[in-house]
Amino acid sequence: MLKGKRTKGSVYQSFLICLILSAAVMVIMAILCALVAGALDDPTKHLALMSLGVMLMSAAVSGVVSSRMQNGSIAFSALVALALVLIMLLIDVIVCKGKVSLGAFMNYGCYMGVATMSAFLGRKKEKHKRHKR
Repeated sequence: MLKGKRTKGSVYQSFLICLILSAAVMVIMAILCALVAGALDDPTKHLALMSLGVMLMSAAVSGVVSSRMQNGSIAFSALVALALVLIMLLIDVIVCKGKVSLGAFMNYGCYMGVATMSAFLGRKKEKHKRHKR
């Protein structure tokens, strides 16, 4: 008998679900952060710090979720994060008409790093089975 790992559904389906979930988590956190910023006296004062916080928190959540969805695969989580970063970069290029700042690349690098690190830290630990002799 084969004792390999079995995954439910296809990898492509899991990839799309994780990608959509990662984008949704980022949008929801951005909306919550906008509500918090709106309650402050000067909402634009901490805008850069709040947007970086939204990106890093959503990267942590999506890294853990995508890692657990694919049996602890860190490479899968990094691939999902890379796809989301490329989508954000494409949107940035379209909105800024081809002029992307260095800060955007630093934010995307931080997103990739946090998503990969959280996938490593949040993966499922396999239980070691003891064999009786």
